[in-house]
Amino acid sequence: MRPFAYIVSVTVRAAVLIAAATVSGCGGSSPSLVVPNPSAPLGLPSPTAASQVNTYSGVQSPGVWSFTLDNAKNLFSYQPVTYPASPNTPVTGSIQIVRGFTKLQSSGAFAGYALEVMGRIAILRPGGVNVAPVIAVPQTGCYQLAGRSRFQYAAIPAGLAGSIFGGPTLGYGSVVASTDSTGKSWQFEDLQGNVVTGPSSFTGSCGSSNSQAALSFTGVQTVLDDMWAGFAASIPTANTNLSMSIGPSGFFVADQSDPTQAQPTGASVAGVVEPLAALKTSDIMSQPYLGFVFQAPTAIGYQGAPATSTNTYAVSFGPASSNGASLTGGDFPNDDVTQSANSDMSIALGVQDATFNGLYEGVSITVLDPAQNCANYTGPGETATFGVNAQGYATCTFSGIAVVGNPESKYGIFISTYNWAARLGGAPMEIFLLEQ
Repeated sequence: MRPFAYIVSVTVRAAVLIAAATVSGCGGSSPSLVVPNPSAPLGLPSPTAASQVNTYSGVQSPGVWSFTLDNAKNLFSYQPVTYPASPNTPVTGSIQIVRGFTKLQSSGAFAGYALEVMGRIAILRPGGVNVAPVIAVPQTGCYQLAGRSRFQYAAIPAGLAGSIFGGPTLGYGSVVASTDSTGKSWQFEDLQGNVVTGPSSFTGSCGSSNSQAALSFTGVQTVLDDMWAGFAASIPTANTNLSMSIGPSGFFVADQSDPTQAQPTGASVAGVVEPLAALKTSDIMSQPYLGFVFQAPTAIGYQGAPATSTNTYAVSFGPASSNGASLTGGDFPNDDVTQSANSDMSIALGVQDATFNGLYEGVSITVLDPAQNCANYTGPGETATFGVNAQGYATCTFSGIAVVGNPESKYGIFISTYNWAARLGGAPMEIFLLEQ
């Protein structure tokens, strides 16, 4: 039997995103460091107090979004910026806080859910369960880093990509950033991760407009060939843009895409600044979390397995049981966050990396597998175990990677994984959790 080439979402391999910016005229030499004081304590400047009204810059892999939450007047507005569904017409309406989630309504109709750490990070699902999430942060100005800071990130699955042989790559990476004394000139270096490629260092500039700021990069992108979502255009294109936004506490997003393409073309990453010290895993597991589980779309797969659509579910997890081994939780019945969440999914982080604080490469995730896809799949690349839980239901356990940070002593968890129970041959999955 010929080996099966199963479909993997483009950006489980696209954590190379930040590495993709090269600088015109470098000639291959590294520019001088712009870090103002290499011996200064690492980390971001102390963030200002959060406002009740915040505008967030988000990514949906590919493409940038703008998202505003006004908690003073209970209003919201969101819209795609790179690939607008209509000519820059925002969706607007009212908000209601429901058991930690922000419920969005527009003209009396349901318009999605959001999860916000006010003024620090927001995760938006702009519509129903078949819409991909938007990970967003506010950056209102350019600021100076006192020293070098490492930013760690996980890929955000996007649309369908090419086929590969073998197991799926769970993409993650990190890069060290420094600035000049104005915060307008940024340098990036020391790329690390399982799929990163690119120059040894590259630069970007920070600019502000309309009370928002973002980092932009110049040059020609060359390392994302065949890794983007959408293949209608020659990749990379001449009009490729790369931008990055870093929130005041260290959550950040980056997007690379071509706004001139009719079909969304590009990729994104999201993550958080590396903690200054190793995290205490048992403390991470002892906290309650809300978030979203995102399963990327797939094409017709192994033995004719049907294509699957995008799925994004609001979820609740933890805190862990007394043994502290795993977080237990799940989605809400009928996508209704007023109900009690299911408890049919568990997450164990495993052992923290000895070098990079907050990086967990041995995550274990267990879900129900009523179709017994784990047991029935006989193709290549499977990294999952079929089992039975205490109630006698079939389960599937598979691996993942996690990037964890604790800005302002509140954990954020970004997990990249591949759900082998989703269908025969599996589907890419991401889990985004914020401590409550």
